[in-house]
Amino acid sequence: MPACAAQDSIGAAVASLIALRVPDWEAVIVSDDGVDYLALLAGLGIEDKRLRMVSTGRVASGCHRARNAGLAAARGDFVTQLDADDLVTPDRLTRLLPLAKKHGAAADNLMTVDAASGAPLRRALGETHTISMLSGADIVALSTPLVALVRRDHVLARVEGVEHAEDVIANLQLAARVGGLPVVPEPSYIYRIRSNSICHSPGAAAAFEAAYTDYLERLDSGDGFGLPAALRRAARAAFVEKREVNRGYAAAVAAGFAGTFQHYVRQTARETV
Repeated sequence: MPACAAQDSIGAAVASLIALRVPDWEAVIVSDDGVDYLALLAGLGIEDKRLRMVSTGRVASGCHRARNAGLAAARGDFVTQLDADDLVTPDRLTRLLPLAKKHGAAADNLMTVDAASGAPLRRALGETHTISMLSGADIVALSTPLVALVRRDHVLARVEGVEHAEDVIANLQLAARVGGLPVVPEPSYIYRIRSNSICHSPGAAAAFEAAYTDYLERLDSGDGFGLPAALRRAARAAFVEKREVNRGYAAAVAAGFAGTFQHYVRQTARETV
């Protein structure tokens, strides 16, 4: 759990972990701002021996670096992530563990919600009723990255220097390792959309424009993130599309649109149905 300026949200995130029906877990909180989050949680009345904390030793060094610090410290047979402003439902591990054991990884139909109102925005796969087996091309085409529970032998460090859409790159690399990713139809990861988060700040569109352009260059003539040729081609097509959607969002903001990127995606998806 990367934590940077997370004082207002981390209590709810950790409380959702404590409510998990599978009790055998540990949470590695990674302080990326010098804050002692265990002390902060204790002040909120939240103390649990399953909570640990490590530090990047930096301030706002980036989500990918914080995730790598957490991955290095994690001791479990399965690894997943939870951002300090998101939530999980009590049945998350109950649903995902059997599939992750069998396939090497599993995910849920992640739900995005408006953090201010709590209103649901969209599910990553829409309304489904059966387990979906997604290819790498399917995964990268989603507008919201999935959060997988990964068996230890398939866990990879996050790519150094890749901050924006770092979870998309990680999911692509995971897909290359496990083949198909099973996704249960029920949401058990709640992605809370905040208008002041890094991904939805005023400069986010420009940052993602630069990131997508860099990733396309790497897919065209660089290391391709180590992806096999077919998945590299699929990733390239998806990042071209993501860049166009991001440009549409930037144009909408310039024209007066006041919502976040996820609000824009929801609105435009509804208009094109």
